[in-house]
Amino acid sequence: MNRDKSRLLLSEYGRNVQTMVAYLKTIEDRELRNRQAEVVVAVMGNVNPAQKDSEGFQHMLWDHLFMIADFDLDVDAPYPKPTPDMFAPHPHPVAYSQSYIAQKQYGANVRRMVEALAREPQSEERDVAAANVAKYMKQKSFEYNREFPSNEVVIADIRQMSHGAIVLDGDTLDHTKIDTSTVKSARRTCAANGRNNNTTPTNSSGTPHATNKQRYTKRNSTK
Repeated sequence: MNRDKSRLLLSEYGRNVQTMVAYLKTIEDRELRNRQAEVVVAVMGNVNPAQKDSEGFQHMLWDHLFMIADFDLDVDAPYPKPTPDMFAPHPHPVAYSQSYIAQKQYGANVRRMVEALAREPQSEERDVAAANVAKYMKQKSFEYNREFPSNEVVIADIRQMSHGAIVLDGDTLDHTKIDTSTVKSARRTCAANGRNNNTTPTNSSGTPHATNKQRYTKRNSTK
């Protein structure tokens, strides 16, 4: 039975090819072993006769020959002898930039903008840009915390992120408009999903089915 036989390393070539490869290992004459290896590769090429003579397909066949031989076959192949690591490479770990963000509600890009502004010389243009960043921070804080942030907190945060280089006046963020539509639309979507999950089932005509409680009430009312 098949379970009593050795495992097929590449099943597409069949057990006979694997037996022939095992026989190649027993041939002591190197010249004869090389000729027989070419015969085995020619037999393996019958799995795809249309590409039997293509360069890439021949290279693949010789690689598969060494794989079937468990990379333990000493023959002169027309291509470089493969190694097990070529077919089971170990991926290199990907280096992710991990940095601590004290104010997650603003995000890393806001911190980069504030640090870039802090390196600029003090000017009216820098103050206007810093004020716009502060207004954006106020909007992001509302979206993150679902509550209106105070101007003092935002101004203190931008001062801390700029290491004291940017100090805004207390009235800079007065009358700043916060867009609440994104939060409201998200709440409406959640509420709609909840209603859809609790809808009463209907029949093919659109009439709601009676619930178990309604059926029980109707049966008792007939007594």
